[in-house]
Amino acid sequence: MQKNPYRWIVLIIASAGTLPVLLDSSLNIAFPAITTSFHVEVALIQWIVITYVLTTASLLLGCGRLADVFGHKTIFVAGLASSFIALALCGLAPSYNSLLCFRVLQGVSAAFISASAPAIVTVAFTSDELGRALGVMNMTGFFGQTGGPVIGGYLVDRFSWRAVFLFRVPIALATCLAAIPLLGKSAARNRDQHFDAAGSATLALSVAGLLLVLNRGRAAGFFLPGTMLMAAGSVLAFGAFVFTESRVKQPVVDLSLFTADLTLANLANLCANLAMFAIWLLVPYYIVDVLHYPATSGGTLLAPCPLGMALAAPLSGLLSDRFGTRRLQAPGLAVEALGLFMVSRLGANSPYAAVFLALILVGLGLGTFSVANMNYVMGTISRERQGVAAGIVAMMRTLGVVAGVSTASAIFSVRRAAHIAILSQSHVMSGPAIALAGFIAAFRDAFTVSTAVCLVALALSMIPARASSRPVRAASTDIEAS
Repeated sequence: MQKNPYRWIVLIIASAGTLPVLLDSSLNIAFPAITTSFHVEVALIQWIVITYVLTTASLLLGCGRLADVFGHKTIFVAGLASSFIALALCGLAPSYNSLLCFRVLQGVSAAFISASAPAIVTVAFTSDELGRALGVMNMTGFFGQTGGPVIGGYLVDRFSWRAVFLFRVPIALATCLAAIPLLGKSAARNRDQHFDAAGSATLALSVAGLLLVLNRGRAAGFFLPGTMLMAAGSVLAFGAFVFTESRVKQPVVDLSLFTADLTLANLANLCANLAMFAIWLLVPYYIVDVLHYPATSGGTLLAPCPLGMALAAPLSGLLSDRFGTRRLQAPGLAVEALGLFMVSRLGANSPYAAVFLALILVGLGLGTFSVANMNYVMGTISRERQGVAAGIVAMMRTLGVVAGVSTASAIFSVRRAAHIAILSQSHVMSGPAIALAGFIAAFRDAFTVSTAVCLVALALSMIPARASSRPVRAASTDIEAS
């Protein structure tokens, strides 16, 4: 099988193209400045995240199918072009409502890029090098996520919150301009291929409804009439999606793709990300409120997790090429579970080294699993469906993150109230001591559950695969012939 001589150029461009998306981690540190600038309530700041995540997650599979029909390069370039426009508009937004509207456009561009970039890399590389390539691509993204908060903090202090959007404009523009001549021509549209608009619309409504239910349920309660009505609407939309997909010749998602093995791999991906996200939600409060680190030095304790992911990604890719993708998923999840268990044992006097070690283990484990899992999913689905494959991987990760926020928040809140109620009955401890003890106990409970969820992912990954032949993807002789 002939190797693409320009495949490493393809990898560099595709990896750079994901940075405007993954550097969105620089935004969180700017929330207080945005709140002050637009004079909005703190509770409303969540919509900056919700509008973006809802849009991206709901469109991922549809955009993946668009990339398969119209060409991966076409959708990739369109994503970069709309990205630098959206980022510029966000950075220049005159009001909070206009910022939210521009975040929707940014979410659309992120879905375009996320669904096409991995597909471009997968088509350019042969099976014996694909893991290495995906490892490098993920490493770039993880380093972007690691550096995002640091870059964002510097830009907010030195300039303003607008800079966390504007600094990504030249990255998106430069990558777009490089992709047009350096990536090979996307294949001309196959007249026999059609885009299923009805299936894409019903799927987007279903996913958006699910994410809104998770968000509203966490904030206001899952059994409120409005939340339950929204859940029913999401279920109906998903039913319409399944009905549509079973009756069209070229569905957005060919349901026959979801073999038992592929379904288990995607469920493991969802659970692994669900388990990990408690770190981003609860550990910052533990660092500041329990360990009493200042924000600057305390922030360094959040870096080990994405740093571990970045360090593990290229090695995982290399080893998955050599030893197989399934063999690395279970060890990666085992290391992640060990790290989460160590987090669940942290207390009021835990040393810096113990926190650092626990978090970097979570990162190393998840980084190892993520690359091997992506390599497995992308390699199992045929070349003609690589956009959909990339969309599936990204959507499972996103759903896991959103579910992780809701789960960890709910468990922590319920258990903290229960522990404080029990401790208050003793009339021995002071109010601050009870609050601290209640926090630590609930923190441990939440991470005990996270550890259990990760062990479920581990069990899913260890179910023996049925004998099947892995599709052979022909190497492209062009730089990228999607």
